[in-house]
Amino acid sequence: MNTSSLTAGSTRQDQATALRAQARQLNERLARRAGLALLAWSRRQDERRTYDAVRLRRQTAQLATRAYDDQFRLVALGTPLA
Repeated sequence: MNTSSLTAGSTRQDQATALRAQARQLNERLARRAGLALLAWSRRQDERRTYDAVRLRRQTAQLATRAYDDQFRLVALGTPLA
């Protein structure tokens, strides 16, 4: 009697079951990682919106505008900086 032919069907089915379980675990891990990445992104966005961060960005933009204007006046108009 050939026993390999008797067990071949169940082995393939066991392999398929194991592969499905691995795929399900992979999907769960990916979903967990994606969720954690979204939470981290959301927290960073909230940090950017704090009052101090907004004030600091506004001050930096004003300083950059002043520096640009001073350089323009020096290069284009040839007038010294005040």
